[in-house]
Amino acid sequence: MRELFKPSPVMRRDGARTHVLFSLIALIVAIALFLAASGSGNPETLEPLPDWVNTGSNLICVVIGLLVLLPRTRAGASLAAGLNMVASMFTNYWVDGPDYFLTVLPFNVITLILALGLAWHYRDDLGS
Repeated sequence: MRELFKPSPVMRRDGARTHVLFSLIALIVAIALFLAASGSGNPETLEPLPDWVNTGSNLICVVIGLLVLLPRTRAGASLAAGLNMVASMFTNYWVDGPDYFLTVLPFNVITLILALGLAWHYRDDLGS
């Protein structure tokens, strides 16, 4: 368990400012995932997804958010966060409707960009 908290090879290679910047981005991505988990789905949807699906997706968001904060799992969790945002966008469009999709699209796109930026920066950690 202690291994998860040790700096990754990319973190050891980064300078102090770069480390602070990408740690801040990781925190923002984690907060975005926690926010996504707290407000899943459009309450006005005529045929909402079953509760177990919403609960499962919320749990996945929380787990990914926690893993983004851990140094050794940040690279993979960032990729998972990006995939989660893409899945969220598809669900928002096809289940909740185009109006809701457009309402939450800026949040999803910003989170997707930040998550993929993290994944790109920490890509060398994926092999270690």
